[in-house]
Amino acid sequence: MARSRTVQQSAARPARGRAAPLGPGLHPGVVEMAVARGDGEPRPAYQVRTSGGRRLLAALDPGVSPAFIDECMREGRTVVFADAHGGVGGASVAILGALQTASAPAPDAHGTLALEGRHVRVRARETLELEVPGSSLRIEPGGAVRLEGDRLVIDMAALVRIFSARVELP
Repeated sequence: MARSRTVQQSAARPARGRAAPLGPGLHPGVVEMAVARGDGEPRPAYQVRTSGGRRLLAALDPGVSPAFIDECMREGRTVVFADAHGGVGGASVAILGALQTASAPAPDAHGTLALEGRHVRVRARETLELEVPGSSLRIEPGGAVRLEGDRLVIDMAALVRIFSARVELP
């Protein structure tokens, strides 16, 4: 029993005999800013504030995307920290991820997926396609658009204007 207790205590201590800055477990807080490191480390360091108000230097856990944490920082989302055993990126605290505080978009019981917002933007690097049975809309780079239905095909690679009952073709 005494031996297992010693192993647990040594696992809770960070390297080099220093006290763990946070203590055992996961800790909520926010990322306040990115910090220039100057030590050649490819992943950035961050100043974080725990829910108790302590400010610490933290590094990202290897599985965490810097772009994701930058988004969390901009929006003030709650992130999760833990002591970094082994010195992740030279810091004694690791950012492990963020708490999910809202539902991810998912279809309701009737199969309807609703995305609502004042502005909704969808970006694609190559093409954007919307399809339902019998109809489709395809938007390609360079402005080419194809609208296809059961009795309608419109290929727009140049100017097409449709006014009520009047159509102009080049």
